[in-house]
Amino acid sequence: MKKFVLIFIVGVIFAWQSFVGSANALSLSEEIRTIPLNESGETITLSNQEALKGSRLFVSNCAQCHIQGKTKTNPNVSLSKEALANALPARDNLVGLMDYIEHPTSYDGEEDLTLLHVNTERPDLWPEIRNYSEDDIKAVAGHILIQAFSDPKWGNLSLIDN
Repeated sequence: MKKFVLIFIVGVIFAWQSFVGSANALSLSEEIRTIPLNESGETITLSNQEALKGSRLFVSNCAQCHIQGKTKTNPNVSLSKEALANALPARDNLVGLMDYIEHPTSYDGEEDLTLLHVNTERPDLWPEIRNYSEDDIKAVAGHILIQAFSDPKWGNLSLIDN
């Protein structure tokens, strides 16, 4: 009798798995995936695949220094919405942030940081981005902007949660 019950339970588990679809990542709403494209105020809506790709690339290659939008190497400059908007040139849009990833400059835009900050021109600093395509850079920049515009704690420099 125990053998029959065990076989029945295993059968139910296998049957359940065949009717239940595989787990899928949660989709972000179109509103959250819509980010500023440029300084002129145009917007762009990233696909869920682009948002997921950007998240994965950010976590694997950027989060070591930019945990939750903060910057380990310079705690005074974060990836918050306000910090990105106040940079020169502004980095609170996809075009501006992609340009920064490819050609980093200081927060005031005066100094070229190509020799100091990870970028596509100096893959010896962080070899993982050596093969970043334009689509990869767009996805990472998109992820940063999605976080900056949708998570009020992203890049928050306060030690006390607001």
